[in-house]
Amino acid sequence: MLRFHSRLVGTAVLVMAVMIPLARADEVMGDFARGAKYYADNCGRCHKARAPSEHRDREWSIVVTHMRVAAGLPGQQARDVEAYLRASNNPPRPVAPVELATSALSGAQLLDSYGCRACHVIGGRGGVIAPELDSVFERRDLEWVRVQIQHPRQHNQSTVMPDFGFTDDQVATIIEVLRAAQ
Repeated sequence: MLRFHSRLVGTAVLVMAVMIPLARADEVMGDFARGAKYYADNCGRCHKARAPSEHRDREWSIVVTHMRVAAGLPGQQARDVEAYLRASNNPPRPVAPVELATSALSGAQLLDSYGCRACHVIGGRGGVIAPELDSVFERRDLEWVRVQIQHPRQHNQSTVMPDFGFTDDQVATIIEVLRAAQ
């Protein structure tokens, strides 16, 4: 009888060990853009010293769980922030021009949907992890900015800025917003 009980408990523990991570994977499905915005508006002020890519996905689950308690971060916001932070390790796949036509989204919408303000100040608001972009054209020329948006590692191999696979039209639309912020 004791052996049967031990096997039953062992089987239950094994099933839970498999099922709990699967349930957790479903819970993590947060919204990248909402997480980026929340991070920029709240978290980025204090957590600016380190790049989000410093932690692995599994570590972010632990950190975000801790922040739910320490900072009172509600469930959906925690999932959204975790989705944003995990994306630093797994940048969103480039969006093909057919899927996301430039005419469908303005430059501001592109900035919001890709979470640019999570790291950069743009239009007077955003994070402070990366350089502010309100005066970028005072420091850099148009070609440098274009390359930086489209191929960030070309200027700095160790940058944490992901290559989002922006098209030339999308880059031009984003540059319009940056020029307007001058």
